[in-house]
Formats: sequence, C-alpha cells, structure tokens
Amino acid sequence: MLRNEIQKLSGLTRKAIEYYEERGLINPKKSENGYRDYSEKDLQILTKISLYRKVGLNIAEIENVLNSDLNTLSATLRKKQYELEIQEKRKDILELIVKGEEDNIIQEKLAILENEETIYEKLERAFPGYFGMMIFSAYQPFLNEPLSEDSKSAYIKYVKYLDNLPQFELSEEEQKYIEKNTSDIKLADLKGVSDAKIKAVENFEKWWAENKDFVEKYEEFKRSDEYSNSLMKQIQDKLQKYIQENNYYDIAIPLIRKFSKGYDDYYNKLTSTNEKYMKIQ
Repeated sequence: MLRNEIQKLSGLTRKAIEYYEERGLINPKKSENGYRDYSEKDLQILTKISLYRKVGLNIAEIENVLNSDLNTLSATLRKKQYELEIQEKRKDILELIVKGEEDNIIQEKLAILENEETIYEKLERAFPGYFGMMIFSAYQPFLNEPLSEDSKSAYIKYVKYLDNLPQFELSEEEQKYIEKNTSDIKLADLKGVSDAKIKAVENFEKWWAENKDFVEKYEEFKRSDEYSNSLMKQIQDKLQKYIQENNYYDIAIPLIRKFSKGYDDYYNKLTSTNEKYMKIQ
C-alpha cells in the first residue's frame, strides 16, 4: 500500500511515518520510482506504535518492546503504571502545599513517597546537573527499583563518596558545551543507549553481527584528527582522569554492585563480553 493509504489506516502523519522508518521500526519496500510500498506488517507495527504512544510510552521504550517479547511489554507497562502512580502522589502533595496544610502532614506524605522512589530518582535529586548525568546516568536501567532495606548501607556510602569528591573543574567553554549538548538529552535517550549495552552483553555474537560496521566506523572516527581536536574528546579525557584519580572504579563500582543486583549481573556479563571483544580486535 502507498503512503496516503498507510496514513489513513494508521492515523499517523507523514512525518511520523518517515520518522519511524528512519528509526528502523518499519522497512517498506522502495520501488524504482522512489515510492514506498508498505506491507501489512508495517501497518501492524505502526498501529502498535500509535497505541503505545497514546498510553505514554516513549520511543526508546517502544523500540525495546517491538524488539522483544510479551514479558518485556508487561514489564514496560508495569513500569509506566508505577510512574503514573508516583506522579499522582506528587500531585496530591502539591495540592496539600497549595492548601497550606500543616508541615508535619506534608513531611509524612513525602517520607512515604521517598521510600517508593527508584534509586535513580534519588541519585538524580541528590546530584542535579551535568555532574550526576556524567557520573551515574550509564547505570540508569539498573536503578529503576526502590532501594531495598539491605542495600541502604551501600547506597549511603556511594552518595557520601560522590558528595566528598573534589570539584570537577571545567573551563567556561567546556561548561557551555556540556550544557548545550545535554539540555535536550532525555531519560528516554539515555535508556535507549543503555538498553543497547545490555543487548550487547546478553548476546554478544548477535549484537556484533548487527553492529560491526557501526562500531568499526566509530573506532575510525575516534582515531581521526576531528575527534582528537574536539571538545568532546577534551572533556572525556578530563573526566576519565578525574575518575581514575579518585579511584572511582575501585570504590564506587563495588558499592553500585551491592545496591543494584541488576548492575552486578550486567557487570559479570560485561567482563566476559569484553574478553570476547578483545579477541576480535
């Protein structure tokens, strides 16, 4: 079917359909004259995307669901339900503040809410701005559960360690670069990147077959003068030095593994995956 027909049947705009095609969610056949021929499968996928978008799933979540099984969909929907419940509780507390409710009642409600927060939400609140994003955003997929009682000690030590680190010094130019390039980065984008890492360690052979060309191009870019002379490289080198000088890998990583079982599992698989990757270099 042609684009105008797929638009009518899916209820999506032309731009939306083009965007989902760019993301690789659909793969219509292309004729010699440039027209796209959409299949029934493309229509089914677009219909699902439209539904998932209407219930609040972001693109990264939808990509994950479409590339996985029903268990992933169930887990994603439960997570979305949890987020909506938390937002509703925050709304209730805001209404109490607006009404001028007594402080002790508000604090009781906040205490209950804080116990239900995910580990990532706690860290994001404790370390706002680009420092937090640069330090712990990579662990986001493993920090989406509330903090368990037996892992609180490790979590507190991790927060104390981060809070006692020396100032991460950036020049004015570097600060502006970071602010410009992180202002539009959303949690969904970070999750999309992190999900790709998880897929790599879950099935390295499959991931390598699908991403070999991209990885080789990226490695080539990292060897280029363009990258070597870029602010990105400058900031990454500075951050890596900062992390090494403050023994982050020796102190922080073991603590994260203690308060996040998901990250501990990933870390073990990552070690094995790195060994496989080194063998093909």
